[in-house]
Amino acid sequence: MIVFLLFKKGDGDMRVLEQTDERTPERTLLQIVYQQAEQQRGRPVYQGFHQVVRKLLQDGLYGQWIHSYSASEIKWLELQIVAERDQLLSFTQLRQYINEFVTADYYDQRIGLPQERLMLIAMAALQNENEHRLQKVKEAYWALSNGYITLPADVMSFFGKTYHQQQSITQPYSMDLVDSRILSFLSSKVKEKHILVPDNFMEQVSACGSWLVLDKEHVQRVLGCSLPNVNSDTFRQAVAHPSIAHKKVSAIGLMKQLLASKGVIVHFGDRSKLSSTRLHTYIQLPQVKKSTDLARVCSIFIRLLNGIISEWDCSLQVEVAGWETAIVNQNIGLHSQAALYYIEEVSNEINRHLEAASRLHGIQIPLRIASAGKSHSAYPATKQQQSTMIDRATVEQRHTDQGGSITLEKSFVIETAELLQLLMKAWRCGIPEVRLI
Repeated sequence: MIVFLLFKKGDGDMRVLEQTDERTPERTLLQIVYQQAEQQRGRPVYQGFHQVVRKLLQDGLYGQWIHSYSASEIKWLELQIVAERDQLLSFTQLRQYINEFVTADYYDQRIGLPQERLMLIAMAALQNENEHRLQKVKEAYWALSNGYITLPADVMSFFGKTYHQQQSITQPYSMDLVDSRILSFLSSKVKEKHILVPDNFMEQVSACGSWLVLDKEHVQRVLGCSLPNVNSDTFRQAVAHPSIAHKKVSAIGLMKQLLASKGVIVHFGDRSKLSSTRLHTYIQLPQVKKSTDLARVCSIFIRLLNGIISEWDCSLQVEVAGWETAIVNQNIGLHSQAALYYIEEVSNEINRHLEAASRLHGIQIPLRIASAGKSHSAYPATKQQQSTMIDRATVEQRHTDQGGSITLEKSFVIETAELLQLLMKAWRCGIPEVRLI
């Protein structure tokens, strides 16, 4: 039996809360969404985009920038909306559109449909284009609606609207390995434990050496500073100071406790990366490679990013998603040497297109961040599979401005010693972040 749990508040409003059967077709949910919209509007879905825009303005939900588009221009853009592209959305994506992205009024009633929201984002981003503006909006909508480009949830939820409740980027629970409280932190129930791991510690682990931990409060009280870098004179001063308690522990022993802890995210290197407020915008590689031209998508992408950055004064990083799927779609073995050659070739191609598009539009080349590597197999990943994942991440980040992250799986097919070997390999390859699950 097909059952959807719907939360209804006011006439014609709907919010999807739950799906009781994962096999339920997305089109069944679409039918429900369309029926609700038709009842609310009194006309077939995706007709009357101009009236939808007018309603959004009357209710003060969208900014005055919409007035830069004439009624005839909005009606022309309505003709470019392709309702069938709603069917490209998964159930989870469709639910997110309804609950988060599609505009809600002050009574929590939904105004608009997924394709209309994408068109409005394209219109808002390209409002200041002087030449061929409508064609550029159409192109941006084409790339977004086909899933060639995906934007951060923050942008999807608020861009172009009069309110912008930018999601706070809560500082994660993090701790330095030189902090004497590290053992209690590792055994705590904190879901995500961000551990700052210096190179010196990894070297000591490799050499089966020892490691010093200090009392953070004593360091703060005596020296008037936070825990210093282990290579600094301040650190040596803290260790030598008679009033600051310190303890020598086994580096390999501490590492084993780290590996055994739940929810650990290892950060090699700079603490500042933890507080990065940049949003990640994505090129969906499998869809692009399968259906269209990468150069065209990169050109649209640059224009779209520039418009968003100009309006929001934010920083966006480009990330390429779906490497594994794209490799398999090319009939290349995921764990083969050919997969590394493919990443090398396509990474160079993407950079060339981004640079060319940036020069063409007179825009600064956006920063590229390496993707997040994770095994998508239904079965526990072996050591060899995870090792080749590290190889793929290493090749990609040679062509990016910032390294990405990988997720290492702890399972019955991986010994602790093997997991440590994988972590050591990731560190030696310069991967800045490793998640242990």
